[in-house]
Amino acid sequence: MFFVFGDLHGRVLPAFRLATLWAREHKTPVRGILQAGDLGYFPDLNRLDKATQRHAQSDPLELGIQDIVGPTPLADMIFNDPDCPLALWFTAGNHEDHDALREQERVGLSADQSTFPADFYRMVRCLRDGRVARLPQGLRVGALWGIDPDARPRTPAAARIDLQSVSRLAAESFDVLLAHDGPRDAIMPGAGSAAISTLLDSVGPVLAFFGHYGSPVREVESLRGRTRVYHLSAFELHHRGGCADPGSCGILRCNDSRWEFDYVADAWLSRFTRHTWPHW
Repeated sequence: MFFVFGDLHGRVLPAFRLATLWAREHKTPVRGILQAGDLGYFPDLNRLDKATQRHAQSDPLELGIQDIVGPTPLADMIFNDPDCPLALWFTAGNHEDHDALREQERVGLSADQSTFPADFYRMVRCLRDGRVARLPQGLRVGALWGIDPDARPRTPAAARIDLQSVSRLAAESFDVLLAHDGPRDAIMPGAGSAAISTLLDSVGPVLAFFGHYGSPVREVESLRGRTRVYHLSAFELHHRGGCADPGSCGILRCNDSRWEFDYVADAWLSRFTRHTWPHW
């Protein structure tokens, strides 16, 4: 079983904590976490992008990567919990330090060359762009970095979907596509990536997850086809009273050799807040 989260924008430790508490309360181990980009990976505070810098002025959780790029008592507490998931695997969005990710990729590739660690604890692992990683329980995850630049022409080159990565994935087989942007027209007309739509039609994975959009849309009903496509809201702890945001995470289970996904109930999420999360 895996948890799946939308954009975290720095809230890595709260995501681990929520998955840990869900596992303990439901007496069901969570093997890992998948995350659909905009992790908020800025290990050097001097390299924040403008949006992250602006949001961090009113919400220090935006800078949560600082709690894991070196040892901290908070990370020690979260990661040493016996019910903590084994790792978080993420794809890159448009709000990351892509140069820092590429440097980590250069020095830290896994033995199968599909992932690399992005933190001091080796608990947060980046899925390589255009590659397929085999995770616990045999889950095969294809990763695609970045967004389609059509809707945002000023998107830096490093944050754009690489068509060569799309082509590599089109020649592979995998259970889940983990991307930051969604298929074309999935959320609104003209938004999203035609390349992702073509990839899903070509490969037909069981499931696809994406984030990026501030939209209440969950499952993309009109794009089911062979693939069930899910949008995840940002996990920012900005809902009423600082609660975990509805539609921001869900549970990926394997039933009778088939992977299935359900969102975590909104009522349960409302108990997890920015004020109490480290100590709940």
